[in-house]
Amino acid sequence: MTNQSESFQVLKINKKLLLRGLITFWGIIILFLGLADVFLNHYEWADSYALQSLVDIAADDGLPNWFSSIQLLAIAIVLWMILFVLLYSKPNLIKKKTEKIGWGISALFFTYLAVDDGSMLHESVGTAFRNSIEARHEHSPSVISNLFDVFPSYGWQFVFVPIFGLIAIFMLFFLFKNLKTKNQMILIVLGFSCFVASVFIDFFEELDVSVYDGIISFFNTDLDTVEHFSRLIEELFEMVGNTFFMVAFTQQLIKLAKNWKIQLVDSVNEEVAVIK
Repeated sequence: MTNQSESFQVLKINKKLLLRGLITFWGIIILFLGLADVFLNHYEWADSYALQSLVDIAADDGLPNWFSSIQLLAIAIVLWMILFVLLYSKPNLIKKKTEKIGWGISALFFTYLAVDDGSMLHESVGTAFRNSIEARHEHSPSVISNLFDVFPSYGWQFVFVPIFGLIAIFMLFFLFKNLKTKNQMILIVLGFSCFVASVFIDFFEELDVSVYDGIISFFNTDLDTVEHFSRLIEELFEMVGNTFFMVAFTQQLIKLAKNWKIQLVDSVNEEVAVIK
């Protein structure tokens, strides 16, 4: 049985080193994945098709998509930890019910994005919705079916972009009031900007290839190269945006952890648990 009088070991973590390490680690991985896609996949430095597919940044079963999903899951975990700390700290740190709702929605949103990114959920639902609407109104187009003409590339944009947009606006207002520093808000805005840029690029992927004529002429290249680098830039925007979010929310968790003292107890009214 452990004697309660024994001194506890204190784990000290340098805040700046933690954040710098996170940025450096994720930055190196993003750079590696981008270069691997360009040289091993696009320029075919690797002779093996299996290896090319592994680093193909546009493939849904490759390393880049796996890493992006892990990023989103890590962000979701940090957000759930923030909510947990706010709810269960003694004294309770949540002053308004809107704080609980705001952090809960933020955590759920990034949890959904992690699942979505790893399963192509929004693409599948969007395509199914579009096919259903178009089949139902094939001979007598409705207002909704006509609206798909505005989104001729991917049906998911018509279904999900308005929902994601409303959640993003809500989060911006909520985080503006509840983040600890101005720098965090800047990172959040940069993160959403990267997401918007990614969706904007994605919008043009399945349009008429003539949209790329100006770029092809300016860089004196071919359509395949332009399309590939378009997808590369799109995915890099997502991963860089994820990094901005992760740093901002990790900073929030660090601020909350300033006076942490974690103990294992049988109930919240007892002292430190005796560990046998």
